[in-house]
Amino acid sequence: MTTGRFDVVVRAVTEIALVVAGVLLGVIGAFLVPARVLGGIEGLAAVVGLLGNLVLGLIGGVGSRRLRDALLPGIGWFVAVGALSTLQPGGDVVIPGRLDTDPGVTKVGTAFLLAGVVGTIVALLVTARFIRRAAAPTTSE
Repeated sequence: MTTGRFDVVVRAVTEIALVVAGVLLGVIGAFLVPARVLGGIEGLAAVVGLLGNLVLGLIGGVGSRRLRDALLPGIGWFVAVGALSTLQPGGDVVIPGRLDTDPGVTKVGTAFLLAGVVGTIVALLVTARFIRRAAAPTTSE
């Protein structure tokens, strides 16, 4: 294998790994929506969605210096969460759209969805700034 082909293979494996990591993060977070920690505190899924997408996006984007790699974990997360949730009553899979016996679960589910999107957007913005600064010429005195 030549160096050029090796680079292409490494880049492809990296991108696939970022998407798969995003899918896993989405699945784990979706199952954490009804979880209660420390005596009934809700919201662990939202924290996982925000920080997980942010960290994975930064690892991908800053590590490769490519904006697309910052977005890939968010795409995987979005696909997984979309497959595991629905906002139609009675059609819920994992993330409930409505639950009469526990209204807090639906709030956590919504927070999880919003937090994941925010984490991905922040990762994109930070990566864009990092790439722009890395590409800027340095001035020496």
